[in-house]
Amino acid sequence: MGAFNLPEKFKIVKAAEAAAANGVTYDTISCKDAFKVWFIVESTGTSDTDAVLSLVASTDVADSTTTAVTATFPIWANTNTASTTSDSLTKQTDAASYTINTGTTGKQLVVIEWDPAKHSDGYDCIKLADTGGDASNTMSALAIIETRYPQADPPIVITD
Repeated sequence: MGAFNLPEKFKIVKAAEAAAANGVTYDTISCKDAFKVWFIVESTGTSDTDAVLSLVASTDVADSTTTAVTATFPIWANTNTASTTSDSLTKQTDAASYTINTGTTGKQLVVIEWDPAKHSDGYDCIKLADTGGDASNTMSALAIIETRYPQADPPIVITD
């Protein structure tokens, strides 16, 4: 088996800084050279205002033309990352959105998988979006992009 090098095969991008859960701005990711994109979202805080995560497709990383993704996608969640006894991600039902219920526990981890083959014609970029959330809770996100052409310095994905 050949050597596996994470940064050469998968582009890792900070998709959002930790920000108030009711006002997160996410980077748009170009999927032109991507097989798959995973968004890893960390949510912290216990104020019980649910945040709903979804995806938005765009024609370019400047978001000139956008549309809400209505196709379903795989989702995994750990609804209690504060627990020292649970590190499991549980497969959720595929859906076009996921609700983080902050009233359940304060620290959660969500993984959303996007297959660029599901893009509508003319769209080749994707980003997270959220609605709801509470200003006293925070969310941050990473995007992990499986690249088509692994290389020592993977191509930039936040520009066209």
